[in-house]
Amino acid sequence: MRGPLRQSQVIAPFGPGSMHTDRFGISLICCGLDHWFDESDQKAIEEFKIDDEWRIQRDLQIQHLRLPPDYRRTQMGVEVPNTGMTIPFLRFPTWHYCGNCGKMEKTALTYQGTGNEKICPVCLQKKSIRNPLVQVRFIAVCEHGHIMEFPWAEWTHQSHSPSCSDDSLRLVEHGGGTLDSIEVSCTDCGKSRRLSGITSSHLSVDGEEFSCTGQRLWLHDEEGSGCGKPIRGALRNASNIYFARVFSSIFLPRHSAPADKILPITAEIITILERPTVNGRLDAMLQMGGSHGKIIEQLKQHHPLDFEEYSNEEIAVALSQYTDSVEDVAKEKSSKESGPFDRGSFRLEEYKILIQEWDEPYLMSRAADLASYSSRVTRCFSKIILIHKLRETRVFTGFTRLSPASEQSPSELQNNLWVEAPNRRNSWLPAAIVHGEGLFFEFNNATLSEWMNGVAGADVAKRIEGLRNNFFEAIADRPGFPMQNELHPIFIMIHTFAHLLMNQLTYECGYSSASLRERLYFSSDDQAPMAGLLIYTAAGDSEGTMGGLVRMGLPELFDPLLQQAVQKAQWCSADPVCMELGTHGGQGPNACNLAACHNCALVPETACEEFNRFLDRGVVTGTVENRELGFFNTFIN
Repeated sequence: MRGPLRQSQVIAPFGPGSMHTDRFGISLICCGLDHWFDESDQKAIEEFKIDDEWRIQRDLQIQHLRLPPDYRRTQMGVEVPNTGMTIPFLRFPTWHYCGNCGKMEKTALTYQGTGNEKICPVCLQKKSIRNPLVQVRFIAVCEHGHIMEFPWAEWTHQSHSPSCSDDSLRLVEHGGGTLDSIEVSCTDCGKSRRLSGITSSHLSVDGEEFSCTGQRLWLHDEEGSGCGKPIRGALRNASNIYFARVFSSIFLPRHSAPADKILPITAEIITILERPTVNGRLDAMLQMGGSHGKIIEQLKQHHPLDFEEYSNEEIAVALSQYTDSVEDVAKEKSSKESGPFDRGSFRLEEYKILIQEWDEPYLMSRAADLASYSSRVTRCFSKIILIHKLRETRVFTGFTRLSPASEQSPSELQNNLWVEAPNRRNSWLPAAIVHGEGLFFEFNNATLSEWMNGVAGADVAKRIEGLRNNFFEAIADRPGFPMQNELHPIFIMIHTFAHLLMNQLTYECGYSSASLRERLYFSSDDQAPMAGLLIYTAAGDSEGTMGGLVRMGLPELFDPLLQQAVQKAQWCSADPVCMELGTHGGQGPNACNLAACHNCALVPETACEEFNRFLDRGVVTGTVENRELGFFNTFIN
């Protein structure tokens, strides 16, 4: 194996189109989805298929999801299914150079050497020295996601059609920490040029920009279909050459009745009907229009062990409820096919489910007794839900380069994952499933209204207005920038509180900061209001389900935890500067944070939905001059 990766890593950050350095130091680019599976081997595909994520299938308009294939070796005496499955990578960049003399040479994308066997012919001939050729560090990209070799010959000769051969190119480093210390030259004509400025502006010759040819090298497309966008130089391991688009969903039962509103035996049967092994056959029978009686006979025939202990009448009750939910999903799907994805509606579905108690295989939760908490806690929260088990599915839906924003539509981004995109009936996307636990908080609407409409309400709105202006100025020239949430003062408060709570939980419950995640639920729409927060673990291993996080939600532990989190946030080690920046321009990416920095309110970016933006301690704890600004000011002694 050239470079083993975990299944979750193939979703992000090493999905199709990404750059990865293997254990031999070779730079590779992950290929598209066409060759991840042998489509003729449907039996093998069934093992990796995920077809019970009905909300994702509905909103992304795909037939199913698939886990990335994992590599398995054959074992003597043991039958191991699907052995030898791999995800293909191509060697990129293909330009190599000698660190001694600078000789440049190009290989093929499919070259499979480990690198040391490719020897510089110039050094070997002149000095009998075996210097290996190593990959160059520079590539070229465009904002539409295309990636290509850096135009070495064109850059050196300052011409779009140089006449000298590629064999005459030399890449020499003169020493220094800037790109100006690196020079590419031609031994035939003597021309040379430094690499200064290639990463900060579009590549050009005498004022004429290089145009992207539309190459999709991760799909082995070296010709390109034309693009026309200007290209920019980049380091092959730069963080801005790949931004994975990951769609995240908390698994919800397809039936909408919570645990206390449905008969236990009906819930058991519905759980069986939602299993992937049963679900696919059942949906097919429903589409064919068979009666419930015939469907029950077929289910008992093909899945006798699953249904043998249930009577036909009991199965019929569960099947009716399941059928109603399927019809509701179909209606929602048909209504959404003509319009864009509505993130607010997607989150509202989760919000309505998470505030209830459930006892399902992938969602087990119970509501805490608020009477057991202090009055300060009940003033802030109307519900605290202890989620003992949940499942999160993360779907790779495409990628962008140079910026997370993109002018391309979701369908265009998905088409970049294939040489030939599958038809609708066979459409799929790669996904990873992780299991964890969590705490869900529903904020007290009465207290939120009192805070926003009270004495400090006008000051809170005025404070947040500067952050809003900074953000809108930053995205004015960036069409397609994803707007996740409305920048409402309540949203800023919930988001900042989530970070402060996660930072405190890392000290109390033993989870690392990267193991915790936030999920924000907010809407100021009077028809569908939301004000909630989910803190959960989804680390992909046993660490995500140890029970430590749920335990911290118990009254005797949560009261002091919350007080410590708020009191610590009163003062940052960078104060008074950090707090003062909240009223004088802001800080962080695009000045989209107020009083929030690495010393007080930031978390690992994998844990934050907003890339550590839209944070302000002032709306949580208040400021030194005015503690009434803070929603949680009652926790400050």
